[in-house]
Amino acid sequence: MTESITQLPAIIKIGAAFPGILIVYRLGVPLGVSIIIHSLLLTFISGEGFLDGLLYQAQSLLKPEYWLLILVILLILFFTESLNNTGRMQQTITSLKQWLRNHTMLLAGLPALVGLLPMPGGAMFSAPFIQSIDNKQEINPAQKTAINYWFRHIWECWWPLYPGVIFAIHYSGLTAAHFIGLLIYITPVTVVSGYLFLLRNTHRHTHNTNTVPLDLKAVSATFLPILLLIFLAVGGSALLQHLYLKKIYANLCAMLSGLIISLTLVLSKNPETIKKSAKILRNKKTFFLILVILGVQSFSSAIVMPINESGTTLVSQMRDEFITLGIPLVPVIILIPFISGVVTGVAFAFVGASFPLVFALVGTDVGFNVLAATTVLAYVSGYLGMLFSPVHICFVITSEYFKTSLFKVYPYLIGPSLIVFIFGIILSGFYYLVL
Repeated sequence: MTESITQLPAIIKIGAAFPGILIVYRLGVPLGVSIIIHSLLLTFISGEGFLDGLLYQAQSLLKPEYWLLILVILLILFFTESLNNTGRMQQTITSLKQWLRNHTMLLAGLPALVGLLPMPGGAMFSAPFIQSIDNKQEINPAQKTAINYWFRHIWECWWPLYPGVIFAIHYSGLTAAHFIGLLIYITPVTVVSGYLFLLRNTHRHTHNTNTVPLDLKAVSATFLPILLLIFLAVGGSALLQHLYLKKIYANLCAMLSGLIISLTLVLSKNPETIKKSAKILRNKKTFFLILVILGVQSFSSAIVMPINESGTTLVSQMRDEFITLGIPLVPVIILIPFISGVVTGVAFAFVGASFPLVFALVGTDVGFNVLAATTVLAYVSGYLGMLFSPVHICFVITSEYFKTSLFKVYPYLIGPSLIVFIFGIILSGFYYLVL
């Protein structure tokens, strides 16, 4: 029986892993553990030999860049927690709420502002502000959920504080500057589409008449460390590559340096927050995050592991099967990240599960135009899959806060998502033809 399973097409082997991960996860098993289980199953049925497969995965986990990646992600969590614990974000939000006269801008702006600081379930942080703006309860709960949820995630395609973006830069092989430059245009499209489908009928909310001047001190205290980090991460990556440091190390070392300097700036003025912020590193959610990181690395190793002397891998078998069946590559580049996003509901998980597969299907010896087009199409597809995921923690807890059903929120998300998806296809095609 084992031999017959190993002879199954790679499309079936890999394809069955995605719903399997979701089913096991929905049974109460942590997401990272579910991914690891299916990585081991893929290793077992690959045909290489289970022990040899485990050895290959262990070797992949020992690579220095992998542990540097984990360190960067942990420091990002510590940085966002520190910035939040200083009270700067709260002061900035309060100041903007008192200063902005237009309630429609507040409905979009406050979740977007919170979205600059990635945090698990961060949409819950902005939900009470949305509720307070709609003090007359004129917007139905499903629409408020969609507004808060959508605008909370407008940065997640390129903002380098998001672990998913760090993962995508890592797996795509692009520099931080190139990745940001390619995907930054998604944000204005999400804003415009969100306005058209979610905010246009909120104009009946009158302007705020009791305004006060904007607290520039609070705003600068919030954004200066963030902007410094972005500048150092992007500029440092380019500089280190100019000094002939390998691209993967240049990106991670630049991000690490930026985090250390920005953290120093934050903590030097608020040293009392260090102990409180450090608790995030011992948090159960952080442990589960590390498990997911281990899982996606294990999964990516399982699909690119050589399974015979000629160097054939599961993913190369899958590519050959697509060619034999006459299945175009573009739909595959769209579907695999989208399904991964729906299954995991987490950006770095969909990137880790799908990007190694997608880029292996495309091939390694490709031009920058192919790399850019593939990155945009794959990330936008996974991003939208993540937003529609019923296991996305922001989606779940925001719906619970506003006391509505996920299924009542979905109709509000379809319109803006279609606009973003169409723009993603156009942008990908433009990069492919022009770059």
